[in-house]
Amino acid sequence: MTLCPLLLGSDYLRFVAVLILINAIAATGVNLSMGYCGLVSVGHAGFLVIGAYVAAFFVNHISTSAVLAIAGGAVAAGAAGIVIGLPTLRLNPLYIAMVTFGFGQAANLVAVNWIEVTGGPNGLAVNPPTILGFEASNTTLYLATAALFLASSWVASCSGQSRLGRAFLAIKESEIAARSMGIAVERYKMIAFAISSIMVGIAGGLYALVSGYVNPDAFVFQVSVLLVTMCVAGGLGRLSGPIIGAAILTILPELLRPFAEYKELLSGIILLGFLVLMPRGLASLVGGWIDALIKQRPA
Repeated sequence: MTLCPLLLGSDYLRFVAVLILINAIAATGVNLSMGYCGLVSVGHAGFLVIGAYVAAFFVNHISTSAVLAIAGGAVAAGAAGIVIGLPTLRLNPLYIAMVTFGFGQAANLVAVNWIEVTGGPNGLAVNPPTILGFEASNTTLYLATAALFLASSWVASCSGQSRLGRAFLAIKESEIAARSMGIAVERYKMIAFAISSIMVGIAGGLYALVSGYVNPDAFVFQVSVLLVTMCVAGGLGRLSGPIIGAAILTILPELLRPFAEYKELLSGIILLGFLVLMPRGLASLVGGWIDALIKQRPA
């Protein structure tokens, strides 16, 4: 997700910081399924769409509670992940990527064309949410975002160190070997994909509430690719990878804003340099101490 043009005033730097955390939550979800379990998905923007618009619908029409709105978006995204995953995760990785790509495109098309609910191409304004009955200020929402980022990192850390994480890693290394050891491959794939979709749904809901506006342009296919790139550039399968990748790929486009004509080219060159010179991601250089603090070993 990129910066919302409505918040480029005095709140700009704080919004950049909170957007890094939102992107990191979404990238952590992608990293859990792709980096830990080896499930290549290029359609996670679809779960962002669901989380954002369900949270917006909750606040505008059901309850102004930010907690209920984010929870509703997470549950809806998780349910969509299960529905997509049940028939898909039995296929080989190429078909999984194709199906998730189609899902992401379909979710965006629904957001564009279901004008009565989503506002269509013009987007949808989100009413100010409340927390414990009081209207949530920007600072409160930013602190809530930081708390949810820490919670998502904790879930990823626990998953990586537990029996569940060992099963994910075994599946990533070799499905045949995992089956021979008695691991229910499809079930563990489904768990990884469901947790991943829930985390991305939380990120979508946070984006809707923090920005106060949702538009289908914020959830296009390039966003799915961006989330995968965050994981790869930061360090795939490393707990610190998503936050490092999110920080770089959220700030980099803003630093290149003076070179708007060449922004895409320069971004591509810089990212290619990262991948060639540091194939294990930046976490291999600067994230080891973060992983060590929480006893998270590289996958």
